[in-house]
Amino acid sequence: MVDLPAQQTRLPLVIDPATLGHLHVVGSPRQGRSQTLRTLAGMLAQAHTPAQLHLYGIDCGNGALLAMERLPHVGAVTQRTQPDRVARLLARLTGELARRQEMLAARGSADLPELRRGLPVDERPPHIVVFLDRWEVFDKQLGEYDAGNLLSGVLTLLRDGASAGIHLVMTGDRALFSSRVGSSTEDKLVLKLNEKSEYGAIGVTQRKVPDEIPPGRALRAADKAEVQIALLTENPEGQAQAAALQQIAEQCRERSAHLPASTRPFRVDTLPDRLTWEEAAGYAPQPWPHPRWAVAGVGGDELTAFGPDFSMTPTFLVAGPARSGRSTVLSTIALSLLTAGTPVVIGAPARSPLRDLAGRPGVLAVFDESDIDPMALEEALASSPDGAVVLLDDADLLLKTKAEPVLTQISKSGAETGRGLVVAGQTDRLTSGFSGWHTEARRNRYGLLLKPQNMSDGELIGVKVPRSRLGATRPGRAILHLGDGVLRTVQVPETVIAEPGTPA
Repeated sequence: MVDLPAQQTRLPLVIDPATLGHLHVVGSPRQGRSQTLRTLAGMLAQAHTPAQLHLYGIDCGNGALLAMERLPHVGAVTQRTQPDRVARLLARLTGELARRQEMLAARGSADLPELRRGLPVDERPPHIVVFLDRWEVFDKQLGEYDAGNLLSGVLTLLRDGASAGIHLVMTGDRALFSSRVGSSTEDKLVLKLNEKSEYGAIGVTQRKVPDEIPPGRALRAADKAEVQIALLTENPEGQAQAAALQQIAEQCRERSAHLPASTRPFRVDTLPDRLTWEEAAGYAPQPWPHPRWAVAGVGGDELTAFGPDFSMTPTFLVAGPARSGRSTVLSTIALSLLTAGTPVVIGAPARSPLRDLAGRPGVLAVFDESDIDPMALEEALASSPDGAVVLLDDADLLLKTKAEPVLTQISKSGAETGRGLVVAGQTDRLTSGFSGWHTEARRNRYGLLLKPQNMSDGELIGVKVPRSRLGATRPGRAILHLGDGVLRTVQVPETVIAEPGTPA
């Protein structure tokens, strides 16, 4: 509610996406900043369908926004402990901003409300509201992540998003008054601050600041009117407010159940920390893309299984330091190919779990020596006229193998002959040299990196590794490039190869 003494009245404080630019909620901790966002999320969800409004959250506090996740309007609520997911969300939002700017220019519209009025109801882009809780934490902890790209993304949305229907509602302390973000909007609600002098940022002198300011009481910067933020239920405790938001979510889900999936917000899912082979296979596209397509990991904004398609590119590199999980990746690819009916040939000059595939149907041969006989390799491949894939574990020990002519031929023309080659080895050894069969495999710029140590490691698969992704990462977390210029973070499943004759 807004108190207007000069008019002897009190009016509801209304937020309308059609007229909203951005909104900043400024105040000290425990004065109602996060609750303001929860109240706005609940009320916006009640007033609009998911076809009209999409919501996203960046929670840099203690999880107050997580209660939003069950709203059908919400695509993702990311946290400060998930910088990669925050980066993916901001990348999707800035991409959506660029798409909308093109639509506005093509139709000669000044802003999204004007564009929406000129389009049929089912073609109107929804308004997008992004809640960012605790700007000061975001600025300090995530501002330098990925060479400042996260901060740059937020500033881009603040600068250009409002006219395209992408609105930021941000909470924070007096850092929100800084010229970098404070100048992006005149719409500010100022809750209780530690010092009365801080109200001078909105033109309120110290003597006009009340001595007692209860939680949820704010001054509106535009006219200095007092505002009381509403609660979602009478009980002010955080758990009660979250439960009330959950009830609103259930009502909204029932009300919007008939809406088509195309009207829903895009998702930015959380990558699982651990994954079994069976779970990873469940994320694979249906039907299976191709018999020579294989799962390498699960990732993407909407979790999907990704991996090499040897019918398109004949080679796939798996690189990483010792004990980084290269053999696990090869095991996953091997089981994928065997499940799809594609035979495999194994090369494992050092101890490897892939040796346990010997004797399994579809395994044409297992070479466990420090060299591979080219005639034996060609004979094994020829036994499968429809094609096969060679998987080499610790391939850096085979750089001088006598089978080089066969491996080089697969690297060059395997896609046409139905053959493929997976090369796993230590990054520094695979990147060395200017000749040899492994250099032909490198030219395809197709593969997966585990625990990259240097930005230049990405050259092996044709990408540049961001500094933020160097060093220690979660076990099984990898960087995947499928030759399309897109750098994907995926989780490799914990694949265990069972003994022959037992279920995998």
